[in-house]
Amino acid sequence: MATVIDNDVKLARSGVLPEVQAFLASSPLPGVIGGRDVPALDGETFTTLDPGTGKPIARVAAMKAPDVDRAVKAAAEAFPRWSALPVAERAVWIHRLADEIERRKPIIGQIEAMDAGKIPAQAEGDVQNCVDTLRYFNQMAQYTQRRNALAVSGYEAWTLRQPWGPCGFIFPWNFPVLLIGWGISPALAAGNTVVIKPAEDTPLSAIYVARLAREIGFPDGVINVVTGMGETAGAALAGHPGLKRMSFTGSRAAGPL
Repeated sequence: MATVIDNDVKLARSGVLPEVQAFLASSPLPGVIGGRDVPALDGETFTTLDPGTGKPIARVAAMKAPDVDRAVKAAAEAFPRWSALPVAERAVWIHRLADEIERRKPIIGQIEAMDAGKIPAQAEGDVQNCVDTLRYFNQMAQYTQRRNALAVSGYEAWTLRQPWGPCGFIFPWNFPVLLIGWGISPALAAGNTVVIKPAEDTPLSAIYVARLAREIGFPDGVINVVTGMGETAGAALAGHPGLKRMSFTGSRAAGPL
């Protein structure tokens, strides 16, 4: 059952940036699938809490297997177009996302600090790490040879690097936005699409980053976020046959395998 969050508590927090207030005021926060804000099909939500005070921060969509299926299908539909883009053209989008995340570092940092119970300076450092990782792998992709000849006498031989397709990511509560950077940066730069399942304790920064990607015009379905419990959304993502690669960080409770 969803916890009711008093508007005075939600909107009148001392020192909260107006942009953060506006983001939280849109509670219940849906997931992001195919470039759209999408609530859980059954309408269920859960509450993310301030770990320092135990008070509610926002209600979030409690997604389950059918919602995860929609997200994986959106990623699969977006994959052919995204992977077919020239590397330099994908790089423009990823650099643009990195620049916008960096520009909004105080906002995302404050969201991360509230949701994960971090010192604000540390939270902003995690945001910068995400930015730096996006840029690092984006630049690496520019210099990675897709086709390399092999010296095999009497034969024409080579290795060929290709993107896999839709990739799933389950991230833990302790470094939410930092690990988003570590996970999706190489996947996106290589031409894959992604479905992110953040920890139910700390889902807010993932939602914000996905909305930000949409705001700057990132192609729909390339970055998707499903929110929910490990035993439902996490398990559905970890076991989905439509994923070509899966990255998992956390205990078995986060995404039963």
